[in-house]
Amino acid sequence: MASIDQDYIKDLDMYLNAEEDSEPEEEVKVQQGIKGNVSVDEVRDAEQALLYLLIDKSTSMYFNGLEDAVRQGLGDVKRVVNGSKEVKCIQTAMTFFGSSLDMRPFKYGECIDTSYDADETATRLYDAVVESCKNMISQYDTLKPTTKVKGVMLIFTDGGENGSEQYRDVKVVQNYLNELKKRDIPYLVASFKGVDMEQLGSDFMTEPIAIDDDHKLRRLMRFVSERAMK
Repeated sequence: MASIDQDYIKDLDMYLNAEEDSEPEEEVKVQQGIKGNVSVDEVRDAEQALLYLLIDKSTSMYFNGLEDAVRQGLGDVKRVVNGSKEVKCIQTAMTFFGSSLDMRPFKYGECIDTSYDADETATRLYDAVVESCKNMISQYDTLKPTTKVKGVMLIFTDGGENGSEQYRDVKVVQNYLNELKKRDIPYLVASFKGVDMEQLGSDFMTEPIAIDDDHKLRRLMRFVSERAMK
């Protein structure tokens, strides 16, 4: 019987018992988008833009005087989208988050919901971002084979993650944001004065946009909707 090379056994033992240099990256699973998204058969034009708005509805938004600004900003977005010649090219999805997640599917601009109340005590920020990224990625990948598609995402929050139930590890959030980057889908993170912008920037791997007043919030929402058309 042939003997086994003892050096080989030694090397194998060292390899199997060596400590890992780093943890493997969390696998990103692209699932089917949420019910109600515009289907391939419903697409109205060969070019499509996906506009995603994530809006914090925790009570801090109310106490910072931004509740009316969000309502007006959503109205501005609706007017910009519906008043453009590209209205048949823009699909808009929204996620309102606080203690709950209220996810609205991708629809054409006429379906933009302008109602909004900041009345929830917790902030499921990580849950909202991951689930919205999943929906954006799914819709993008679904349309990509048959249309020229692009996307943009706006995340507006007080920055205070304190209620996520499914995703509590910021690395998972970052993995999904990286999936947006792989598809050249830009995302913007905005918050108001008093928030730890350094921590917010670190969590979301971007430079947050500081909102000083309600007018700046409305201008930002209009900017994002206009950029989706270009």
